[in-house]
Amino acid sequence: MIRFLKYITAVIAIAITVGCSVAESKTTTVSTIIDFGDPNAKQFATRLKSLADNKKTNQVVNITQFGDSHSAADFFTGEFRTLMQQKYGNAGIGWITPVAIKGQSHAVVTWKSKNWDVLSSRTLSNLDFPMGGFIAKPSKDSATIQIVPRGSNNKDWQIKLTFKTLKNNSRSLALYDKNDKKINLSYTPTPNVWQTASVVAKMPLVIKGQKDVELGGIWLTRNQQSGVIVSSIATNGAKQTIWQKWGKDWFKELAISQSDLVILEYGTNESFDETLDANQYRKNLVSNIRLIRKNLPNAAILIMTPPDTMANEKNMPKSFAKIMNIQKQVAKSEKTLFWDWQVAMGGKFSIKQWRQRGLARPDLVHQTLKGYKESARIFYADLNEFIRKNS
Repeated sequence: MIRFLKYITAVIAIAITVGCSVAESKTTTVSTIIDFGDPNAKQFATRLKSLADNKKTNQVVNITQFGDSHSAADFFTGEFRTLMQQKYGNAGIGWITPVAIKGQSHAVVTWKSKNWDVLSSRTLSNLDFPMGGFIAKPSKDSATIQIVPRGSNNKDWQIKLTFKTLKNNSRSLALYDKNDKKINLSYTPTPNVWQTASVVAKMPLVIKGQKDVELGGIWLTRNQQSGVIVSSIATNGAKQTIWQKWGKDWFKELAISQSDLVILEYGTNESFDETLDANQYRKNLVSNIRLIRKNLPNAAILIMTPPDTMANEKNMPKSFAKIMNIQKQVAKSEKTLFWDWQVAMGGKFSIKQWRQRGLARPDLVHQTLKGYKESARIFYADLNEFIRKNS
């Protein structure tokens, strides 16, 4: 009976959220974000409350979400970014891949590239991948990338590029602004070492690279602008073990991110693994959380479960319940925040109702654009209720 009442409560919460505006839903939906004792949760909530009260503080709150295909299209994170920036201020775009990745997208950025190959840690091993697991490598000299933010903006941007020169050549990489004016990119060529350099310029940005350079992730923030940044660092088909395929120093980029909240959105692909080693999965999740804490000692951490998922019309994926249980146990033992996406949707098998309403795709795994936006609105409402209670 208790379980049934909890399920009915969740369904009512979803109905309320769907039937009203975001502003209304955040005051009527009971928060499903649980704090299992995260040492930085209150500080995170207080910083956001401060931004809401005074957007001219020149304060930036960085939220970074690592994940799989639920994050890689930027449908969920894109809507979440929009809502957060409407309330707390728009401090920029955040982390993006060096070039467009097939099957992935970004809500506020487009790329035009010529003569670049893409290497992915999803399909390749034993390479020195930077954070995010993508490398753009010129196939010819004078390869070009143009990065264009959606919408007009004549303000200055701070642009941080992660790159590696393969030779001692200071001309491997060149940047040009919207007026085709060369931007002074100051760096010391250090062969075969990933480094990050920063410039201030107006967008669109043009990057020109020679064959002896590799390009990793790029951070785009509005120069001297307070507000929120939401970054999506994700790969289609990823499991949380993808971090182990990135180079030994990738976590230095994590530290540079200055993230205030790190969200771990993995688990869907693991849930379909019928031979999942539960102990190894738990061990790796704990290791990832401790890696974040070591490099971002002031960041709050949130474990986001997979959304409700079905393997077919009748059954959940074989390891789904196992993944959910381990994630909640680790959230408790490692003292993180926890958001149950399945409960937020309405509970077990709710994906079928979402499909009927045009919010989920026929595969009963992924959501439609409308569905991901709805999920983001629920998470946004839950997060703001958590902030209200903790600031």
